[in-house]
Amino acid sequence: MVYLDNGSTSFPKPEYVLKKTFKAVSENYGSSMRSSSTENNDIIYETRKKLAKLMNVPFASNVIFTSNSTEALNAIINGFLNEGDRVISTAIEHNSVVRPLAKLRKSKHIKTNWVKCDGKGLVDPDEMINLIKEKKPKLVIMNHASNITGKVQNVEKVGKFIDKLPNTYFLVDASQSLGHIPFDNEKIKADFIAFTGHKALLGFSGIGGYYIKPNIQIEPLKVGGTGVLSELVCQPAGSPVHYECGTQNIVGITSLYYSLDFLNELNVENVKKELLEKTEYLISKLNHFSDVNVYSEKNPVGIVSFNIKGIVPSRLSTILSENYNIVTRAGLICAPFIHEFLGSNPFGIIRASVSHFTSKEDMDQLINAIEDILTNIDNMRNINFPQEYVNPSIYDYCD
Repeated sequence: MVYLDNGSTSFPKPEYVLKKTFKAVSENYGSSMRSSSTENNDIIYETRKKLAKLMNVPFASNVIFTSNSTEALNAIINGFLNEGDRVISTAIEHNSVVRPLAKLRKSKHIKTNWVKCDGKGLVDPDEMINLIKEKKPKLVIMNHASNITGKVQNVEKVGKFIDKLPNTYFLVDASQSLGHIPFDNEKIKADFIAFTGHKALLGFSGIGGYYIKPNIQIEPLKVGGTGVLSELVCQPAGSPVHYECGTQNIVGITSLYYSLDFLNELNVENVKKELLEKTEYLISKLNHFSDVNVYSEKNPVGIVSFNIKGIVPSRLSTILSENYNIVTRAGLICAPFIHEFLGSNPFGIIRASVSHFTSKEDMDQLINAIEDILTNIDNMRNINFPQEYVNPSIYDYCD
């Protein structure tokens, strides 16, 4: 099998991570802060410290664990915004941002504005800054790297501008970027950072989290047992206990503990350079085919999105899987707004996403499969594309 869906979940997981995680969870017992075992306690806090170092944030206790970045984004958006607040975001956002905001438009009457992107998924930071000046939002949300094209955004320029404003806060979605490219929050100035463990961080599924600046407090998404201060009937104050309750995903956290060691050995800067080279190679090969539209430019998050003219991308992905044993992803891929600007409505794109473990032979197998499909293109083009479509537009959700 050729696995080219690392943008969804990285695979394979490093052998080191598998072995060390299995050993740790086999030998330790008990729940964090709920038994005589202290090993789990230590590994949770040590993992927070490693993540804080990776993001260059000062307080490990303000790294909060969730099940994934979707829960992290929901926790921040729902816990921070109040009735009538305004939010500015972008056309490249994932549904984990779009849907919570759409829900709050109804339940809390929040107002939203969206900044468009270009045909490669790049958001103009100056356009965003100008809109911030005009609308004075409470929260600005920006995807650090598009999960559709891999385009990395200038969050540093936007963050530095927001940092000077007294009543506007900045949320960066680092789901696709953290672990692929260096992240320095001393330069980015994000108030919130959402991340997931199962993509570039090379951990297991079911673990993610967010960073929250210590001068900010939000309503917790969940309340319940914390293992300490049980005499309080309200959720205890202070981070992380205010935001975390119930038994932690110790397996997922342990996988991150070891995957971050593995990642440090690789060096994130080296990962960035490697993925720039791999995406450049794959894009250059795809551009040789006149019937292929490529939406990505070389990028450090490993994403190459494209279409074959006249073939629905989900069908092409199925053909690659069933006929060539190549795993890709296709469709709108949980980011409905961006396709209006890429020209990939109504069916979206096919995405091949590479990782450190992707070989040149893997990429060549994809290229050979595409070439083979193109030789039989007339038989493939048997689905009529509609002349009109009803996919959502950012302009339908602006106030």
